[in-house]
Amino acid sequence: MPSFIQDSLLSDNPLSVSELTARIKQVLEQGFARVQVTGEVSRLTARASGHAYFTIKDANAALGAVIWKSTTMRLSVLPEEGKQYIFHGHLSLYAPQGRYQLVVSRLEVVGGGALAAEFERRKQDFAARGWFDTTRKQQIPSLPKHIGIVTSATAAALQDVRKVLATRPGWLKLTLASTLVQGKTAPGGIASALKQLQNLPSPPDVILLVRGGGSPEDLWCFNDEIVVRAMVDCAIPIISGIGHEIDNTLADFAADLQAATPSNAAEMACPASETLRRQMPRIALLGQLLRHQTAHARKTSEQAATRLSHRWQSLRDEQRMRLDRSQQAVQLLRDNFTPRLRQEIRLLQTQLDNLGPQAVLKRGYALPLDEHGRLIRSIHDIQAGDTLNIRLHDGKAATQVQKVQKP
Repeated sequence: MPSFIQDSLLSDNPLSVSELTARIKQVLEQGFARVQVTGEVSRLTARASGHAYFTIKDANAALGAVIWKSTTMRLSVLPEEGKQYIFHGHLSLYAPQGRYQLVVSRLEVVGGGALAAEFERRKQDFAARGWFDTTRKQQIPSLPKHIGIVTSATAAALQDVRKVLATRPGWLKLTLASTLVQGKTAPGGIASALKQLQNLPSPPDVILLVRGGGSPEDLWCFNDEIVVRAMVDCAIPIISGIGHEIDNTLADFAADLQAATPSNAAEMACPASETLRRQMPRIALLGQLLRHQTAHARKTSEQAATRLSHRWQSLRDEQRMRLDRSQQAVQLLRDNFTPRLRQEIRLLQTQLDNLGPQAVLKRGYALPLDEHGRLIRSIHDIQAGDTLNIRLHDGKAATQVQKVQKP
């Protein structure tokens, strides 16, 4: 249970509706900043403003959704009544009505891009478990003596890694934990290989998890929960070098350090002999520490930028909702403001004017006011010598009381 809910239950002071809604809004929008949901489009309404409102439903539940005009202009696929889609977006809560809805940023027909959709689903699931948090990542040793390698014994990636490590110091020991890196049995094999290296009498200082390039289907085993969980539980730092530079797998997000290629992973694992000869060990250690701190600062900056983007997006959604409702109200007034109605307003205005104080004054009456502008209602409110202001229909006159005659 979130801490603010616990605090509310324990406190003797009840929350206002606005306070509770604001806290729910914070938890809801931060917790569901990036979601994807599949369902059928129902009650699709295209507003004059250009926004599209509809309901996403399945057999047991329904969810309100909106696509803003700026989004519809760039979408290649637009929702149609009765059809099923995969919707990508974020949840937003409209505080005045206490209602939440999905703000859609992208959608695709069910069946298209299923692999990418499953990748995003797993990515969000694993991230929610904390498996990608930078705080749990281990530091890579600057000068390892023993490197473990997890890949296929016949893979070209293994030869690339060995070629790079051949330029490293002669004391470096290499241990291969061979496993399949493609296919249905690969996830279990990779997890076993990681466990095998950890159970060695003298385990390696760092592990390279590498594989050459391939299609998303070829690399799919590195998105498996078995592999990611094994990496998270591994007591030895892991450098991933999977596919080419443009490839990204969930194993890369879980790794303590991600490399663009297998060769690049080997380069990151240990500095070259020539580099070590040119530098003092102390300088090399400081350089490694600086790179680690720079990477950490970059991650912190990216997280701050994400929070700022989310806040801006939330404010923009609220502004658009208010503007859309204002436009609806104006349109409703325009639709109902008929010449019949105008005549009635003019008649009521005339009656109101006739009953007003100005009309009474025109008929010869006057209003006595004291020097402070207050209305004098009784002879007992004045006495000789008081200054009065007499208000007529076309101006005021100041006078002084000479004599007061009481009944």
